[in-house]
Amino acid sequence: MRINKEEYNNIKIPDILDEVVQDAIDEGLEKKRYGKTHILRCSGMTVAAAFSLFVVVLNTSPVFARAAANVPVIGDMCQVFTFRDYEYEDEIKYVNVKVPQINNTGNTELEDRINREIAKSINNEVAKSEKMAEDDYNAYILTGGEPSEFMPYNIVIDYEIKCQDEHYVSFVITKDETRATGYYQTYYYNIDLDTGKEITLRDWYGSNYKQIVTESINKQIDDWDDDKKFYLWDDLDLDSLINDDTQFYINENEQIVVFFNKYELGAGAMGTQEFTIDVD
Repeated sequence: MRINKEEYNNIKIPDILDEVVQDAIDEGLEKKRYGKTHILRCSGMTVAAAFSLFVVVLNTSPVFARAAANVPVIGDMCQVFTFRDYEYEDEIKYVNVKVPQINNTGNTELEDRINREIAKSINNEVAKSEKMAEDDYNAYILTGGEPSEFMPYNIVIDYEIKCQDEHYVSFVITKDETRATGYYQTYYYNIDLDTGKEITLRDWYGSNYKQIVTESINKQIDDWDDDKKFYLWDDLDLDSLINDDTQFYINENEQIVVFFNKYELGAGAMGTQEFTIDVD
């Protein structure tokens, strides 16, 4: 038996959920405020001024940029590094952002395009969350809510390098937004350093990529136990989810790993799902 997607989406959320999530956020904010993750404490100058100085030095000094990156560099080829790293908070939101960039791919045009795309995507995601937090706060106050009792938004953007060798670089940018419910957004970048191009599933497997990927995933799902299969949508059409926009990354063994967001394959209890594609 599987779960009906329409019935699942109509399930009423218990009122106590807000209180539980609020407690978790408060605990997280306390750790952010007073723990080791606090990144800037400035005396005699503003955080903004200190951050601007950091970015200027990072952009004008290759030696400083390489030291600040603190990530593996493969020869003189490709480097993925933290270009900007900032956090701030007020009564309605907490924002923590890491912005990666790439260089030394051998293709300046590719680097410029991807770096612009990364910056634009992250700026848009932060702006969207800030606008949502502001709208929710204003609506809360207008309906008689106490400002001190407003549940703040927790917005975190980070990245992870999945593969970085002489042939490929693959990394993912993630956005976690937490309030009454959780929102998770991902952006995957997979680059062939030999050709200087972004990789698609079609590039990797050829024109028959949909069948190859779908068959591999179906075999893995068949091996799941009944408890896990229970959460799959009863009308799941896996073939329709595999296309040119399907998210994936290349792991350290140069294997394709296909990624599905929460609710794509089944009920929220499944969370996100990943499948390493095996080709016979």
